[in-house]
Amino acid sequence: MGFPNLPRDVLFDILSRLPIKTLIKFRLVSKNCLSLIQHPHFITLHQTRSISKPTSEDNHIFIYYESIDYTKQFYSVCSSRDSDSLIEHKRFEFPFKSFNGYVRIVGSSNGLVCLFDTNYFSCFGNLFLWNPIVGKFKKLPDSHLSCRFRDTFSHMVVGFVFVYEINEFKVVEILYDSDREAVPDVLVYSLEANSWRKVEAIAPCYMPNCWCSNVCVNGSVHWLALKRPGIGFLYDSIMSFDMSNEVFREIGLPDNRNGNFDRVDLCVSASGDSLSLFYHFNDRWEVWLMKDYGVVGFWMKQFDIAEPQVSVPLNFMSGGDVLLVMKSGKLALHDPENQQMKDVEICGLPSSFRVVTYASSLVLLNGREKFLGVKNFV
Repeated sequence: MGFPNLPRDVLFDILSRLPIKTLIKFRLVSKNCLSLIQHPHFITLHQTRSISKPTSEDNHIFIYYESIDYTKQFYSVCSSRDSDSLIEHKRFEFPFKSFNGYVRIVGSSNGLVCLFDTNYFSCFGNLFLWNPIVGKFKKLPDSHLSCRFRDTFSHMVVGFVFVYEINEFKVVEILYDSDREAVPDVLVYSLEANSWRKVEAIAPCYMPNCWCSNVCVNGSVHWLALKRPGIGFLYDSIMSFDMSNEVFREIGLPDNRNGNFDRVDLCVSASGDSLSLFYHFNDRWEVWLMKDYGVVGFWMKQFDIAEPQVSVPLNFMSGGDVLLVMKSGKLALHDPENQQMKDVEICGLPSSFRVVTYASSLVLLNGREKFLGVKNFV
């Protein structure tokens, strides 16, 4: 199949309007089609158009969990912007063999999911970038600092985001010494350069949550952090790292909560451009939203989830529903407007669920896989 009479730019414009699923099938038609769809300019154009005019296919919640028999499961759950109902959920095969026994989602950005293959007793392991839609992944090289001094570090936090200002994927490692008063080391990986470098950014001596996924907003990654020692795991601050300028900053939690809760979880807002918090106390969850993120920033309570069978809220769907884990291990959708609950046909160990927002793309399909060391598992 060929396009002898159409300029390449015109073909790019036409094909970039097609959904991802169609393009994945279309690349099998001919070498000419494959060459067009793998072209870096086409991938960028398609991604830009998807961001400016997102569809329900482009926006998912990506879920990792362990089933009752401890089998690792990956699902994407898709909801409509025009309806609060669930559209579909799709299972993905595990992309690589886990060498350490425990995989967690670091984060997701611009079509890639960052996975950390570690174990239950260590904060160290192997990092991977995975595009589940096109079925390709890449193992990141080890950072020399984390390998050389692994025995002296007690804590490592990882973040991942696509920086639109410089059109680059970045991963950050923050390495904490066993001495909590020591200034942490900060390493940044660039997918473009395929290498790590140590940066001069001074990380706070807080203790961020290394087991939960980071939250990405406006090119910055965020973690709940423990600022005051000796208060258990009641996180009392948010630590963020601006991947573009490579600087840290602190974001305070709502003042009027002041420790009057027994759990707090961080996620991205339903609109995708701010932060949200889930507070638990007295058998209910409060949902808070940060207004004017990146300017002054202040917290405002949005609504309550007063259902005692809820184990933990996970994230917002694009339609505004909240995805929940019930104490039974089942997933459910909560509609904050009418307080209705709807079951999702996914069930696992309640404490094992990890989620990130995911927008599908063609990244890692542009012919650079050999240079980047990407393997195809489909």
